[in-house]
Amino acid sequence: MAAASFRNLGPNAGRNGGFLSRMTRRMLCVLSVVALLAALAALSALSGCAGYHLTSEETGIFGDGSKTLKIKSVDNPTMYSWLPYMLRSALRDEIGARSLAVWKDDGRADYEVKLRVHYFRLRGDVRDSDDRTQLYTASMAAEATVYDGATNAVVWESGLVGYYDSYDTYNERDAAEKVGIELVRRLVDRMRQRF
Repeated sequence: MAAASFRNLGPNAGRNGGFLSRMTRRMLCVLSVVALLAALAALSALSGCAGYHLTSEETGIFGDGSKTLKIKSVDNPTMYSWLPYMLRSALRDEIGARSLAVWKDDGRADYEVKLRVHYFRLRGDVRDSDDRTQLYTASMAAEATVYDGATNAVVWESGLVGYYDSYDTYNERDAAEKVGIELVRRLVDRMRQRF
């Protein structure tokens, strides 16, 4: 009797799982899409509430950019006497380009920054047929410390920041300048991050 009633279920009973299973699959698909959209909406709302934003929107450690800043010193343990001047000008240019502070060359300033180079290495890797170096690998690590201009108290420390890259150039100083500029950019990036 059970086998006879199974045959009389209708034309859709044996094809594609029947009407009920097709409907169930459609509902599951719709429900999973709705659940995914709800999860995405909740994540975007929560990330906005948590205060996530770009660091370029941060005011940074110097406030709104109206404070004055000058170099206190550059500690250079290397034999390259031009390195401190290159780092000073790169820091001045980067601070000015990002409008983090007003740069002062001398006199009193609201903040003073001290750069300390930990190491600087320059190696010629590839030579041409005339035995001239074509490819240099430059690496540098440094840290910055910002002091209050009035009290000389430490306001901020960057921690050790390093960078290295290879440069296709015949001039070793070009490679050194490029690695120094990128290192200073990374140091100034940290000045915008308040964590």
